[in-house]
Amino acid sequence: MISRPDAREPRSQLAIVGAAATLGAAAGLPWIQSAPNPLALGSRFLVRNANLLSLIRDWPFAALIIVPAVVALIVACRRSPARAGWGLWTAGSLGLLAVWATSESIIAAGQASGTLARVALWGSGLWIALIGYGLIAYAGVLRLRRSPAANSQWLLLLPIVAIAAHAAWLIFYSEPAGNWLLQVFQQEARTGGIQRRIGEHLWLSAISTALSILIGIALGIWGYHRERVARASLYVAGVILTLPSLALFGMLMEPFSALARAFPVLRDYGIGGLGPAPAITGLTLYGLLPVIRNTYTGLKGVSAAQVDAARGMGMTGRQLMFLVLIPHALPVILAGIRQTAVMLTGIAALAQLIGGGGLGYYILMGINRASIAHILLGAVPAVLVAVAVDLALDWLGRRLTPKGLRLSKGVSA
Repeated sequence: MISRPDAREPRSQLAIVGAAATLGAAAGLPWIQSAPNPLALGSRFLVRNANLLSLIRDWPFAALIIVPAVVALIVACRRSPARAGWGLWTAGSLGLLAVWATSESIIAAGQASGTLARVALWGSGLWIALIGYGLIAYAGVLRLRRSPAANSQWLLLLPIVAIAAHAAWLIFYSEPAGNWLLQVFQQEARTGGIQRRIGEHLWLSAISTALSILIGIALGIWGYHRERVARASLYVAGVILTLPSLALFGMLMEPFSALARAFPVLRDYGIGGLGPAPAITGLTLYGLLPVIRNTYTGLKGVSAAQVDAARGMGMTGRQLMFLVLIPHALPVILAGIRQTAVMLTGIAALAQLIGGGGLGYYILMGINRASIAHILLGAVPAVLVAVAVDLALDWLGRRLTPKGLRLSKGVSA
């Protein structure tokens, strides 16, 4: 039985979670943390917390932050038609923009009335509200995508692009209104520090991901022909992935140090116990399992009838692999590549522990200085880079998957 376009959909659990998180953050969590000076922000004794409800008296428009969450909660709790996804997406997008646009104004209003000290930083309530509204908007996109002809993935990018553009304007062209986090971002951006660290982070992630893909696909194809190779490679890659990242990086320092001592010329190329060489090696080893497993599983998942038909047509082993097996296994292989890329983009932040560079530099600096702003300076771009990589690979996977497979598997073009 074919459902009508306006058929009732079940309640959106994801939107309910996002709305509840946003309302809880607005009611009970600190929206702004303030202190007499930047160093005091790392002290739990000198920091004063102010939640959103306590700030509404000083800036009534802050109440607008709560309204989209209430609307989204009402829509999500009803068994509404599929087109109600527009309501969820609109509420989530407006909520994201409201939280972001009013955050600096709330800080400025609090300073003007004496509510806040000279130095202020966004609190956990604001961050959770951003995440909550993001979940609401994504729930709306998921509901809209259930339409047969829908291609609404790009909708999720609209509020993110608007927020990113405004953040760039604040960092490069404006003076932040008392927000210590934006001041730190501004200092690093205008000196080129954050750009350099993001470049190092992307370089580490890209090189290690590329090596993991090449090695993983080769082992997966080899394992397809040799079952013993598949079992051995999957077992070894699984053991590597269970090792703590700090332990793996530490284990790689001594071999690379010994290699540099034995062949001093390698030091001219940056190969030693510290630096990007052991970091890239460790990241590459971490990223092998998803690629090997998905390549092997994808190839094994091709039906025997298709393989027999290709052989009956006189295809060689190479033609069978590249014209039949890999095209049919491509969606599964791309899913493993996507998982590896996102995972390594996040783990690359730990490369700074052995001198590899990247955004982990700011995270370690923030831990050493008890500076929340510097921790966020490294964590926020790392999260955004990981999300951008995930979205880019999702789009690339849809474009590379043959149209016939997209239709047969229900993947929207």
